[in-house]
This record gives sequence, structure tokens and C-alpha cells, in this order.
Amino acid sequence: MDTAFKDNLDQYISKLQRIAIRLNGVRGAHPLRIGREGAAIAMRSTRLFLSYCALVNLFRRNIELVSEPFCVALVIVPVGWQLTDVKEAAKIIFKDEKVRFYIHPEAKSRRGWDIDPAEELIFGKLIIFATEGSPVHEDFELAATVRDRLRTCDIRHLRALAKLRGCGDITDNQAALIAEQPSERMEAIFRIGQPARRAALRLTELGPKRPVTEEVKHLDLSKGFGEAGDWAQELKKDLREWRDGKLPWSEVDKGCLLYGPPGTGKTRFAAALAAECDMHLEATSISRWQSSKDGHLGDLLKAMYRSFANAKEKAPCLLFLDEFDSIGDRSKFVSSYADYSIQVVNGLLECIDGIEGREGVVVVGACNHPERIDPALVRSGRLEKHIRFPLPDANARAQILAFHLPSLADEPLLKEIAAKLPGTSGADLERLSRDARRVARLERRSVTIDDVRGKIAPLPVLNDDYQLQIAIHESGHALIAHTLKVGRVERVEIFDNVENFATDVDAHGITVTDQPKVPFKTKSQVMNRIAMLLAGAAAEDLFYGDRSTTASGTNNSDFAKATEIAVEMVTRWGFGKSPYYLPGSLNTSNPGELWRDHRLRTEVSEILQTEYARARDMLSGLKQTLIAFATELARHKRLQGDQLEGLWPEPSAPGGYGGRKC
Repeated sequence: MDTAFKDNLDQYISKLQRIAIRLNGVRGAHPLRIGREGAAIAMRSTRLFLSYCALVNLFRRNIELVSEPFCVALVIVPVGWQLTDVKEAAKIIFKDEKVRFYIHPEAKSRRGWDIDPAEELIFGKLIIFATEGSPVHEDFELAATVRDRLRTCDIRHLRALAKLRGCGDITDNQAALIAEQPSERMEAIFRIGQPARRAALRLTELGPKRPVTEEVKHLDLSKGFGEAGDWAQELKKDLREWRDGKLPWSEVDKGCLLYGPPGTGKTRFAAALAAECDMHLEATSISRWQSSKDGHLGDLLKAMYRSFANAKEKAPCLLFLDEFDSIGDRSKFVSSYADYSIQVVNGLLECIDGIEGREGVVVVGACNHPERIDPALVRSGRLEKHIRFPLPDANARAQILAFHLPSLADEPLLKEIAAKLPGTSGADLERLSRDARRVARLERRSVTIDDVRGKIAPLPVLNDDYQLQIAIHESGHALIAHTLKVGRVERVEIFDNVENFATDVDAHGITVTDQPKVPFKTKSQVMNRIAMLLAGAAAEDLFYGDRSTTASGTNNSDFAKATEIAVEMVTRWGFGKSPYYLPGSLNTSNPGELWRDHRLRTEVSEILQTEYARARDMLSGLKQTLIAFATELARHKRLQGDQLEGLWPEPSAPGGYGGRKC
């Protein structure tokens, strides 16, 4: 061992001894001897020794206050360190002295605090241990004469531990890496007689992968992200002014919820946002907290507090919480695990609010189903900004492909390919690009547009018969929308996949209506909307005596939308058989629960059957108009403006359907 290093280390150990003697001198007890008792502590437990050293430093900083006969010391323990270890170390320091040690609970119960501070505050000298980031009872905060954070894993402490356990020397960088580990790992790192340097090297190899790749760093947030890209630029500007001291943190957005279908780039956007704003990225998820240790409530809450504590230590930081909808809604938890889940939500609320604030930390959550999240989490002051991540449109798809295939960015055919891929997510396009690059790589050449084409499944070509059936279907939508004044029909299209391709939605046809913005809706207007959605299938039924799968099968299909509206009519708007509304009485985001509610299922079924029959009956009175409309649509593939005006039926008296204009 280097002589200078050995002398410095011996001096530091002697300093620890003098501090211990000073503390013991205050209370008249026998002095601690690091050579014997300290070494014994180190051999007994690495966690206990490091807790002991950290406490000696903390009490040294606050020696005058701690020496008073009446003292309440609130010791904030970093997440990842066991409070029981710290308490045990404090008992060693204050042996033979009348001191009350108290471990503070890490969360409130459903009813509030289950503790009575008065029972502890009657003691003259009270030391309270609380986990960093967790709430502390207000009475303890008021009574505290000392409030300090425990600084565990000081490099000097780690080196002293390594010497006492015969683990050799460690460098500053290795010590810094070890200091980031939870207390449970210390025993494995400082095994008696084994080199700690070797464990540090393995930690380097097993360390977390960089959350922000070079590709993400160069992602242009101004392209393909719409509203999210605009918010990113605003946040970047606000953070720059906050760093310069020109803007208080209270004026910066505290959090944002990104929601939308899977694969639309929410996670990639968050990583790129952190890089764009020059923030540290702390990425985790609800399920990762749940998987911590045995998944008990205490384990989950510790993991949660650790994430927020790490983010605060590394501020400015973007704390990204994936799968945010899995946190749930307190009003919808089933009784069997409601208490557990409610405390998880309450713990997250405490972390997001933070009694000490979370200056420099922006929380971004990502999910697929925002309606499943407890409203308290997404109100103003918390995750207050809500941004929808839809599936990319034709322009965004072209930009995504160009990003992943930069050598083809100026290729006009790339935009044509992107336009013919409606319904594909950003993740789908990334995979397509990767597959195309793999083909070129295997052949040891640059990627070409043909490589991209070759990885796209060809679309089915619709012959005249199929085109006519699609035309009948879309004509039904258009005629009922016009007749019932559901909205102004802007255009009607069908796609043959030869000359006409879908670009907006993954469908064989589309009817686009301009929905008027109204302050409220009547029951009749809502029923008309359902009738319009069911009119496509009703038109097929009327013309062919049968209907196809084009009206159902996906979450965005006609039947799915009509069913969703019918459920809301009964459960939300009081448009069912009874005008009741009881918030939270039914989890409308759980299809299984809706299916098991026989009364609701019966009412929804009656609404859908009634409106389907009404649409079919109306189209029966407009059958000649329907045929003429569908014939024109099949011929032109797209009808709009004046083309539509010549096909609408004549206005008629209420209840009648009229005939087609000549």
C-alpha cells in the first residue's frame, strides 16, 4: 500500500475515533475505539459500518444541537439504505445514553397517518429516521431541532471499510461507482479478503446502458411530433431561462402525459426530449417498481422514492415513467387489493408534489389508456400537460422513414411508399427500415428503394365487385350523415389499391364529415351519430341481403365506435331507460366488466339494434339514390364538392326520405 495513502487513511480513522470520543464525552460513556470496536463493526456488517461512519459525520456537523439534553433530530436516509441499519448504528454511537430511536413509516395509510407523534415527542432526546422522498408527519417537522440528510458512502468511508475487511485499494472512480449502489450490494462488493476493485470492474461491465443513444440525440423533435414537438421547444426555452436565473421554477411545466397507441414514439420522444434540453434522463416504470424485491408495498414505495430521489440529485432531470396507466384509478380498484393500490397512488402523489419540492425535475408519463389514470395525478400542477401521440400521417411517415434511411431521404418514391402505409406506427416503420438495411448489408451494398419495397406486403387488389360493395357501404354512411345532418360530408372515397390508395386510415373506403362544434348535444343528435356509423353495414344488408367484416374487427371500426357511444349514453349522459349518473359506478375502460353488466348490455344492445333498423329503413326509402350514389363512387373512386351536391336526395317533410335530385 502507498505510504502517503496509508498515513492519510490512518489519520482519517483516528479522526473518526476522536469524533466518537467527543460524542461519548458529551454523555460520559466509554469512548469508541475504531481499532477494535470499529473494526468489529466492519467485520460484522458493511452496511452497519457505513451507516455508523455517516452518522458520526452527521452528528459532528450538528454537535452542539445534538449535545443538548432536549433534542429532536430528523435524519433523512437516502433511498436504498435500510432504516434498521442506520438505527442500529445510532444505538452503538449512543450506547448507555437515554435516547429514543424511531423509524418513521414510509407512507400514509388510506385513512391518513396511523402514528401519534405525541407518544414519541415526550422523550427528551429523540432521533427519527425517515426515507428520503417519503412524507414526514407535520408534528415531527415542527419539533425538529436538527434536520439533516445522511451522507452515506463517503469515499473515505469506503476506503476505510476496504482496509478493515482486507479488500485492498480502490480508485476514486471505482469508489464513486460503488457509492451509487444500494446498501444490499455492499456485502457482495466488500467480501472479506476479496479485492473490492474486482467487484467495481464488474459493476462497470454490468452497469446500466445509456438511456439515450446517439440516434435519439439526433432525432429532430420539430418533425413528425406535432404538438409534442412544439411543447418540447417551449420547455427547452423555459429551462434555458431557468438555468440563467431569468425564470423561476414555478413558471416551468412540471409534467406531461404522453398518450396514444403502442409504437407511436412516446418513449423515443422522451429520450430525445431529455437530450434536446440537456437534461439527465431517469427512466423507469410502474412495473419496475412493482418487481423490486418481493413486490411488497414497502418494496414498491422504496423503489418509487428512489427514482424521485435520484432525479432530484441529478437535476435538471427528466423522470420518465412508462406504463403510467398501470397506476390505476383509486375509484375503480376492486376491494381485494384496494388498500395496496390506493397507497401506491397516494405515494406517487406525495412524490410528484414533494414537500421539499422537485425543482429541476420534469416528470413525463407515457401510456396507451389515459382514461384509466387517477384524475388527481393528471390535474394542474402535476402531469398537467396532455399530448396525444396518434399514429403518424402520410407526411410524418415519410419523415420517419427518411430519418431511419438517411441515404434515401431525398428519394421521391420514399414519400409514395410512406403514403401507402396508413395505420403503421413509428415502431413499424423503424422495423421496415431495419429489414431493408439488413438486405443491403448482406449483399454488401447501399440500401435502395427496392429494398424497402421488397419488405412491404403487397396490398390486395379490389376487383369491380369488391369496389361496388365498398361503394355501397360508404354511400350508406354519406346518405344518412347528410339526411340526419350529422355533419357536412366533405368527401367519400374508395380504394382499389391499383390507382387509389388509402393514406389516412387503414381501410377500403372512407367518408369524411365536418363535425360542427356545439356546446352540448341532444339525445337525438347522439342517436343520429350512431345511426350514421351503422349505416354502412345497413346499406350492405339492404343491397346484398348480407353484410361484410368491413364494419367491425378493430377498435376504430364502425361497430366499435357506435358501441362506445351507446355505452356513454347509458352510463354517462343519462340517455338510457333511467336518467341516472353515478361517477365511478362502472369501469367503462374494462370491456369484461361491461360485458358482465347484463342490464347495461341489454340497454346498449337495444340502442344499437334500434339505430341499425332505423338506418336500414331510411336507406330502403332511398334505395335508388343509394344505387346511383354507389355507382358514381365506384366509377370515380372519389366524390366531393359539386359531385356530391348532384347526388343528395330531395328534402322532404319530417319523417320522409325524399328522392334523388335530377
